[in-house]
Amino acid sequence: MLIEPSLPRISIITPSYNQGHFIEETIQSVLSQNYSNLEYIIIDGGSTDNTVEIIKKYESSITYWVSEPDRGQTHAINKGLERATGEILAYLNSDDYYLPGTLHAVAEYFVNHPEIDLLHGRCSYVNAEGKPIGEQFADIHTFEEIVDLWGVWWQGRQFVQPEVFWTKQIGDRVGLFNESLYFVMDYEYWCRILLAGGKVGSVDRLLTCFRFTDTQKSNQSEKVAEELLQVVQPWLWSLSTPISWQKRLSLQGCWLYQAILLKQIEQSVSKGDPKLLRWLKSAITVLQNPQILLIPGFHSRASQYFGRLLSVH
Repeated sequence: MLIEPSLPRISIITPSYNQGHFIEETIQSVLSQNYSNLEYIIIDGGSTDNTVEIIKKYESSITYWVSEPDRGQTHAINKGLERATGEILAYLNSDDYYLPGTLHAVAEYFVNHPEIDLLHGRCSYVNAEGKPIGEQFADIHTFEEIVDLWGVWWQGRQFVQPEVFWTKQIGDRVGLFNESLYFVMDYEYWCRILLAGGKVGSVDRLLTCFRFTDTQKSNQSEKVAEELLQVVQPWLWSLSTPISWQKRLSLQGCWLYQAILLKQIEQSVSKGDPKLLRWLKSAITVLQNPQILLIPGFHSRASQYFGRLLSVH
């Protein structure tokens, strides 16, 4: 395939492990883009199913692939990034897939908007059989917005991983993905891009499909939330992060409410503390963390939640 000189090179990385029942659709969705300046890298963690057999069917069209034990998904992505040479980067998990025309649309946008560092489009949610069950179009532009889990991220404005593309230029500035994170390494990476001054653009068209399966990590919502709280905490308290004072105190209050106060209440209830003692412990926690009082709608939220949990006999 001849490379069109006007097309920037796009590097797509697919981390994979024992997804033989989905990965062929993923591979086909990348190769069928007919994007002439494509670098496709598959990093498999030593699958024991039919994954390698499927990869070999397409290896003449794959730039690089390997199947060997690794330290998990994030390590696989980083191994791919270390090999990637494209001006535009992305990773596509082995159970998700691109829709027709995605790579040309992404390339055209970046060519016409050279100031943009991170691009997203619309993402279709599909079930295990590929049937559409929903749709997402993110609405985040600043670091202050992306670290607002309560007013932005958990309110339907979040990025969905397979719809996100970024430039190698910004990628070189922020480095690799954080391998200490298991669930939200993508979120943390996007935060670092915006913290580095990265500019966000969007294309209003469906680009990708995010597949929901019974075994995926994102189903563990409580653990995902815990890791998100872990990631944002140092930024909310660091004076060097670009967050206004009013917003910083409000976000600190939200964090303390969820990570400290609610846990304290739940522990008190599970221990069987008398109602008066539960109220006293909660009051002390709020006095020790006064930012909680700055949460928008705190009084109505507190009365509802406390009424439900603290009324337990």
